[in-house]
Amino acid sequence: MNAFHGPFQPPQRTRMPCYTFPGNQTLLSSKTSRATGTAFLLLAALLGLPGNGFVVWSLAGWRPAGGRPLAATLVLHLAMADGSALLLTPFFVAFLTGQVWPLGPAGCKAVYYVCSLSMYASVLLTSLLSLQRCLAVTRPFLAPRLRNPALVRRLLLAVWSTALLLSIPAAIYRRLWPDDLCQLCHPTSNHAAVHLGLETLTAFVLPFGLVLGCYGVTLAQLRGARWGARRHRTRVGRLVSAIVLAFGLLWAPYHAVNLLQVVAALAPQEGTLARLGGAGQAARAGTTALAFFSSSVNPVLYLFTAGDLLPRAGPRFLTRLFEGSGEAFGGGRSREGTIELRATPRIKVVGQGGSNGDPRGRVEREWDL
Repeated sequence: MNAFHGPFQPPQRTRMPCYTFPGNQTLLSSKTSRATGTAFLLLAALLGLPGNGFVVWSLAGWRPAGGRPLAATLVLHLAMADGSALLLTPFFVAFLTGQVWPLGPAGCKAVYYVCSLSMYASVLLTSLLSLQRCLAVTRPFLAPRLRNPALVRRLLLAVWSTALLLSIPAAIYRRLWPDDLCQLCHPTSNHAAVHLGLETLTAFVLPFGLVLGCYGVTLAQLRGARWGARRHRTRVGRLVSAIVLAFGLLWAPYHAVNLLQVVAALAPQEGTLARLGGAGQAARAGTTALAFFSSSVNPVLYLFTAGDLLPRAGPRFLTRLFEGSGEAFGGGRSREGTIELRATPRIKVVGQGGSNGDPRGRVEREWDL
């Protein structure tokens, strides 16, 4: 017997209520934020897609006899992470200009998950670049081990697995709001505070704490060296420093908005701080697009770092940039005579050849001090 009286009515899906800051500001509330966000996204795509594509083309097929340097492998994966995010820029440009999300609920979650994955992979790879640079200066004898293929595979597996896990909240809390607005949807203010706070902690504070620690150790090592007055900064060292600085500066506004909204979510809803959370929400489109721009600047940094290598090596300047990094021996010079990553000075001892003092020739040897 049918228990329903009258026509069948399918059950209505109940939407999860979303916490909103006072003022009900959204990603699209600020015209200025939408305009600057669109400009940053377009510029990022124009620079970053061909630039990162060139980096992948240049390094992916490069298999030197001694093994690809770890720094080059990290730069390759950094280019892949950045390029994957930049491939999504047309959807965000359409969203900001048309003010309607173009891909539906599933696309809303998927696209932002990939963006979060790219963010975490980039920051982890950047941190590893800084750590590798620190080890090249302070522990050059470890350099040959850093070319071990099994170790490199484990490091990369750890990076991408961690990024995949840390990105899950970005998909859980992203939802298509009424009026086709793809935006974060936290059920309570506490959820908003915990999610945004953990994102900034894991994607900015902790990694860059590691980066600053690495640079502090490196500078202390160099400052204490007796030959410090004669040392010089290398191309690869400058490149890693520039990558770290650019990533930090371009992501800082995004995480500043995160922290502002954490404070606003924890503050009394009738106070001034709670209203600042709405202002941060309106600015989020512009700060997110600026963070996207960080995915496009690294290839530009490679060009500036190359200097005179570019006209001499041509399209293969990136392989020449890394091939003499000295990772295989803990120090050394490139065949181009352009890169030197030795962290310790070398002395040259000139002696007589032969075991009985037979002067058959002069023997030159070099040791690290």
